[in-house]
Amino acid sequence: MNQYQYENLTIEVLDEPTYKFGSADNNFNYSKHYFSNGATEYPTSKYGIKIYQNYKIIDNCIIIGSGGATSIHQNSSLIDKEQLLICCCDTVFCLTIPNLELKWKTQADRATCFQIFKQQDDYIIHGEIQIAKLDKNGVIKWEFSGTEIFVSIDNEEEFKIENDGILLTDFAKTKYKIDFDGKLIWDTYKR
Repeated sequence: MNQYQYENLTIEVLDEPTYKFGSADNNFNYSKHYFSNGATEYPTSKYGIKIYQNYKIIDNCIIIGSGGATSIHQNSSLIDKEQLLICCCDTVFCLTIPNLELKWKTQADRATCFQIFKQQDDYIIHGEIQIAKLDKNGVIKWEFSGTEIFVSIDNEEEFKIENDGILLTDFAKTKYKIDFDGKLIWDTYKR
């Protein structure tokens, strides 16, 4: 679970793996439902969002995604001004605070969006297949792909933001450095 303090509100973002859309047997019935493309038929990940004020829920929603499964972790969501941004499967969702209205959603990877980071007025998305930069309206500014997916099975750090760019390591252990405009600075690919 991710928990945020925003003004006098507490915002919780939690995994809801057993939630079934339209079922009366859910532990909590969310008032709003937002879906990624294809999620109504083939849901993979489900995230509940609850906003509390003085320990009472004042609003709530659930995001239901399809594609590569994801989970809630430290960098899967963030608060930026009066909005909550969340990676769910292949899509980034932007919700307004405090009423949790969907402002925009963008498919930022063809498989899975793992992490989201603020970078000046934009957002950097660490996806499985690509790294993307979204503007504040969810428009993709650029995408960068390597020769393999940006996933590690031996705990090697596959994504790191530095002052002058982003360090990446793909599944084949090729290393890349790109700038904040998505341009390759160097790589270790054997040509």
